[in-house]
Amino acid sequence: MKFYMHTYGCQMNVADSSEMGRHLKAKGLVETENPDEASVFLVNTCTVRQHAEDRAFSEIGRLRRWKARRPGRKVVVTGCAAERTKEYLEDRFPFLDLAFVTIMRGCNYSCTYCIVPYVRGREIYHSVEQILSETRARAAEGAREITLLGQTVNSYRYGTARFADLLKAVAEVEGVKRIRFMSPHPYYMSDRVIETMAAVPEVCESLHLPVQSGSNTILKQMMRNYTREQYVSIIGKFREVMPDATLSTDIIVGFPGETDRDFRETLTLIEQTQFDWGFIFKYSPREGTPAASLESLPQELVEERHQECLALIDRFAQEKRSKMVGTMQDVLVEADNIGRTRTNYRVYITGTVAPGEEVRVRITSAQRATLEGVIEDGNIDFENFREEDKSACANRG
Repeated sequence: MKFYMHTYGCQMNVADSSEMGRHLKAKGLVETENPDEASVFLVNTCTVRQHAEDRAFSEIGRLRRWKARRPGRKVVVTGCAAERTKEYLEDRFPFLDLAFVTIMRGCNYSCTYCIVPYVRGREIYHSVEQILSETRARAAEGAREITLLGQTVNSYRYGTARFADLLKAVAEVEGVKRIRFMSPHPYYMSDRVIETMAAVPEVCESLHLPVQSGSNTILKQMMRNYTREQYVSIIGKFREVMPDATLSTDIIVGFPGETDRDFRETLTLIEQTQFDWGFIFKYSPREGTPAASLESLPQELVEERHQECLALIDRFAQEKRSKMVGTMQDVLVEADNIGRTRTNYRVYITGTVAPGEEVRVRITSAQRATLEGVIEDGNIDFENFREEDKSACANRG
């Protein structure tokens, strides 16, 4: 029997889907990338933003025909939206076989726009040994890169262990070459975490740190528990010890009460920080959150601000991607001819490469969201060829 998995939302959901997939495979099921071949169709839903939830529900509706085309097919809906709207799903889509699978990780924060704490509950941490056991298992299966996931991943604590200790412990697992994590919260981005990132070679030179707004007024209304100035200070410390690392973020525009001045402060933060890339979201009210009771801004204004913010952050992103052209990068291949640099740029590779390989790639062009490159001979332990190395190679030729 074959199953097909479609995942919506954040990396937490991707990890949940991966975990469910492993359990299904252990029971003898085979994963397929073609839904027409599948007997089981799993939809892992997200409820953080209305758009993602609406997309998932639209797909579930279309699966009625998919299920009817072959006797015995099953449709399984999982994830946050399934938990939050279980009765609604069962009423609207009576053909569903399962609408509730809980994989809890939780969040202790109470950001006024976010439904996650109400859906996933308080933070529950795995023990260090559990995490290391899982890491060893993934490494034994051939994984060279490990991503540590949590709603506020850097708030991790178990006994006396903190997140910095966990980074060091995971780095010591045999076979682990790269470590990433997401999503951290600025409040827990301590000096010790930053210093550990810089000191542990396995930790990749990339940080995704959501800021959400550049206005202290809006940050307070969101209950983010930090100020613009504190966020900028964190970035300054990070760039001081990891100057070649990339920095990305999340921003919400159109939060209730956001004035033109508030929005301009977000734009000036982007200009000041010059993120390598960012994800700009239009605020969408989530029923059951404190912000949902506030008066929303006109949709036309929200759309206008979204486009302006997106254009600004894309301008800086394109400038930075363009500087990558001509450089040599170590790329870990994730799928056929597609991989990532240590700084988390996605690269399309010209040449024959297989998932799991790490290859040295010369970047030849920079597109809006990706880089392109060709495989070059050379020692992948070097970050870039220095000018004298290039000359030496030329002389040998």
